[in-house]
Amino acid sequence: MVTVIQLPVSVLTASAQQTVYTVEMSGMFGDSQVIHKTILLNLTSNFTSTAGTHYAVLFDFNSSKTITANQKFLEDMVAPQVTDSSTVIIHGHADIIGNENQNRSLSNNRVREARQILESALTAKGRKGVKFEYYGFGQDKIMSPFGNQLPEERFYNRTVIIDIIRGR
Repeated sequence: MVTVIQLPVSVLTASAQQTVYTVEMSGMFGDSQVIHKTILLNLTSNFTSTAGTHYAVLFDFNSSKTITANQKFLEDMVAPQVTDSSTVIIHGHADIIGNENQNRSLSNNRVREARQILESALTAKGRKGVKFEYYGFGQDKIMSPFGNQLPEERFYNRTVIIDIIRGR
């Protein structure tokens, strides 16, 4: 049996390019032999840029249509932050209500909606060379920005996250 443990990037502070952790593991071999092992785990960050901006847009339950306030937010607040030659990364999410295929489609539609609004706003502003990356994660538990146990967590998972990496 293999257990995968994922740590958020936030465990590496901006000032620390390297962090050492002590990992203690216990397991059972066969029916009776208990094994303990301690190792040092060295995590290294190669992320050096801080020239990015992060936004989130919430959607109504089972909807990929932006409400007017969110459309204005994307046009008036987010689009002006995108400079020529920037990269815009949009990833969509859904809560765990409904089936997996429907939620993946829903998150992809949310991404498409946000991208279309941003592209129109950027064209109107004359922005050039903007690259888009986009991903629909559906209800994927590993990629979800929040948990899914409480109604509030599910509410916040009905979102697209937009990261802007400014062009040089």
